[in-house]
Amino acid sequence: MILVYGLSRVRKEWNTRELQQAYVELGQTQKRLEIALKAAQKAAAIDDLTGTMNFKSFRQNVTEQIQNMQETDAGILIMLDGDHFKTINDNYGHQVGDEVIKLAAQMIIGRIRTVDLASRLHGDEFAIFIANTQDYTVAQKIVGDINASLVSESARRHMPNITLSAGAVIVRRGSNYTQLAKVADAALYEAKSSHDGGFAHA
Repeated sequence: MILVYGLSRVRKEWNTRELQQAYVELGQTQKRLEIALKAAQKAAAIDDLTGTMNFKSFRQNVTEQIQNMQETDAGILIMLDGDHFKTINDNYGHQVGDEVIKLAAQMIIGRIRTVDLASRLHGDEFAIFIANTQDYTVAQKIVGDINASLVSESARRHMPNITLSAGAVIVRRGSNYTQLAKVADAALYEAKSSHDGGFAHA
């Protein structure tokens, strides 16, 4: 009887340890899956070259900002495009062109606030959403600061210089991202006529 009781007790303790180990392994597996999911979500939202938002993520975030706006709220959507960027690729190669794009992204990020959004749409095209303003002079100053920093930083790094022309449109509650982008693109087309970091707005 003592032997049977002892064996039974050992089995219970063994089963308890196995169950505890199984819970530990399950928890570790769940944690690894959560980390992998977050990494995958981040990768899907980020532009590989610049580390800024990609087009899909930017559009989604701007749309969410619009949906959360009150009647009196406003923001500004800015579309930017590199001037003479093809010349840089043709004269220096695509590797240098990529470095110029990364520098442009760094200067954009460095000139906006944490509440604002920035994205590389594709190629040498970028977009910025400036929150809590409807003042085009604010947007123009930001673009001017970006271009000034690009000139000085490209010279410091011995890189070919690039400027970004920009078109802007005011964003209000109920706005549609696709329509806003079209209006901002039209303003950008006007700004690019000078090919020297011009700025125009709707």
